[in-house]
Amino acid sequence: MKLSELKENQQAIIVDLNTKEIQRRLFDLGFMAGQKITCTNIGIFGSPIAYSLCGCTIALRKKDADEIGVSI
Repeated sequence: MKLSELKENQQAIIVDLNTKEIQRRLFDLGFMAGQKITCTNIGIFGSPIAYSLCGCTIALRKKDADEIGVSI
């Protein structure tokens, strides 16, 4: 399942990151395999999407969230 497919207030565990472009930046923000993540808010047009992990809220574009695999 893709991270962008989560509904609001749904929690999942990150499985893998398929993006090479921003992978380093995502690691710095706490996006790594095994980390719990929660979808907190979806933008009006579906992007950006806000996620909560490691005690903070981070917004990602939908196209970037499409590259992150999660497990419910």
